[in-house]
Amino acid sequence: MSARADKSEDGSQKHGSRTTQLVNKRKIKHMKQPLIKQIPVLIPAGNKAIHGSTLHRVLLGILHNTPENIAADLNGLISSRDNYELARLSFTTTRSTLIAKTQMSRETIRIARDIVKQYLGNEYNINWDITGMVGSIALPTSPEELSNVALGFKAYFTAHPEHENVPLQITAAKLQILYDDLVAAENAVLTDQETVDTLRIVRDEKADRLYKRLRSCVDELNLLMGPLDPRWKSFGFNLPGAEETPDVPTNFAAVLIGPTTSAMKWDAAARATYYRVWKRVIGVDAEPVAVGSPGDIDFNLENLPAGSTIEIYVSAVNNGGESQLSEKITIVTH
Repeated sequence: MSARADKSEDGSQKHGSRTTQLVNKRKIKHMKQPLIKQIPVLIPAGNKAIHGSTLHRVLLGILHNTPENIAADLNGLISSRDNYELARLSFTTTRSTLIAKTQMSRETIRIARDIVKQYLGNEYNINWDITGMVGSIALPTSPEELSNVALGFKAYFTAHPEHENVPLQITAAKLQILYDDLVAAENAVLTDQETVDTLRIVRDEKADRLYKRLRSCVDELNLLMGPLDPRWKSFGFNLPGAEETPDVPTNFAAVLIGPTTSAMKWDAAARATYYRVWKRVIGVDAEPVAVGSPGDIDFNLENLPAGSTIEIYVSAVNNGGESQLSEKITIVTH
């Protein structure tokens, strides 16, 4: 256990002079701005930038990334995203319509084929070619093949109206309607697909525009504020001078070295300036409570309540923030 750490009023140890040594020895990695081109992230980022620009434009002298300019790019993205999503919904409907008409057409052609078998035979022969079934009388599956065969059977029944079956709606006129409906459904899918593709391009262009606007906002603020100015957070940005949040401490271990004292240690976490130790007494604390902030990677937690079950955690801290809590360790005092 470390002999250099000081103790807090509750008996826990505080980080001491070694903290400065740790900072000097490690390579500092500063905060990056949370800017990515994913639309679910860009839209709230745009709203936060508008908020910050509204609050500070006058005092900071913001000229280029005003609330109005940011809002114009944000609204452009929202509008283009909505148009794209509506087009996708329409495309889903027209595609479902084509699938339904394809299935219906296949069933109609199956009935027509079975009727014509009485006259042309149960196996393919050259006489079947007029129906559009060339080389085989197997039922086609694609809309393109089915529409071609529908025209063929229309030609057959036009030439042989005596073979039509009106009760089953297998007539030249019905097959023409079948063909027209199928082609219309195919064309609707092609049209909607083109619309979706076009609106996707527009949406992505608007997303890129807002992304560049936010990058421009960061660049302008770099000229107007210091790297640790807290007003960065009003814009939804990280403080560029702050360090990147540390990693979570790993290999955390704790053992009792007395009835109410626990000794613990862990591996050094990347970018940690110091650590924070947490405890939760089961049946007493609703959430973990911070009880110490050592600068070393070992710690003695003293004066624990006797006869208690206690969960212990550790986190890593620097001026950029704090890591998540480590995995918990449960101890039972005597």
